[in-house]
Amino acid sequence: MKTKITVVCENSVVVPAPPLIGEHGFSCLIEAEDATLFDTGQGFGIVNNMQRMGKQFDGIKRIILSHGHFDHTGGLLTVLQNKKEKTPVYLHPDAFIEKKAVIPLPQNTIELPIGMRASKEEYEKAGAEFHFIKGFTKITGSLSALSDVKRPADWKTWDVRLKQKINGEIIDDPFTDDLSLLINTESGPVVLLGCAHAGIVEILDDLSEKTGLREFHAVIGGTHLENAPEDYVVRAMETLKGYRVKKIAVSHCTGLKMAARFAAEFKNEFANASVGSSFEF
Repeated sequence: MKTKITVVCENSVVVPAPPLIGEHGFSCLIEAEDATLFDTGQGFGIVNNMQRMGKQFDGIKRIILSHGHFDHTGGLLTVLQNKKEKTPVYLHPDAFIEKKAVIPLPQNTIELPIGMRASKEEYEKAGAEFHFIKGFTKITGSLSALSDVKRPADWKTWDVRLKQKINGEIIDDPFTDDLSLLINTESGPVVLLGCAHAGIVEILDDLSEKTGLREFHAVIGGTHLENAPEDYVVRAMETLKGYRVKKIAVSHCTGLKMAARFAAEFKNEFANASVGSSFEF
């Protein structure tokens, strides 16, 4: 059975008609033996875009969240409210930790809330049935999730703005909740990234170590390389080549400058994963 991945929410829109909405965030619909929604964007465009694309909310059998930031989880309540039945929602338990962005300004430093917009109880009232997952977890026959990504002991995110708040204390976000998907398709294994906050290199290496895979047919989603140091960007490009990735479709937190670099590096193997884009494997 073919697997179709359609981008529902993203910063940019690939086609002008039907009238789709772009927003800073990410969501895609995976259609194979049934339908899985991976992330929900901020919540501004998901209803319009699903309807304009002819996708049915009641057809979604499960929702998987890549991490606890609002631009990936903001549409969760809206999706649940548009469904008649309760829906399994898979995520890492640390996604519910209070997330913050700490932004230094000339006169002061501001602290912005960037986490999930509702409580666990509010989501459950709307129809969520939460399943907390850690490590490498099989969700369906063809779909697995990876969180708690293996990283060096001294690992730190290069986006120092991103924090979490625990018991009133602001600390660096270790991104244990960063979750990616591995999909077995007729074309080969496909990796779906939310933001790759744990590092695209570390994610692919950990997936390879846990599954024995030495090649990935496609990598789709956010790479969070816009603020990465140059040596890591070079390493990421080499890692993708090392795993013989035949399709690299970047989106969202990759950034326009980095997307252009991917396009120059991977040429016909590159694509923008914008709203309205579909990939079939």
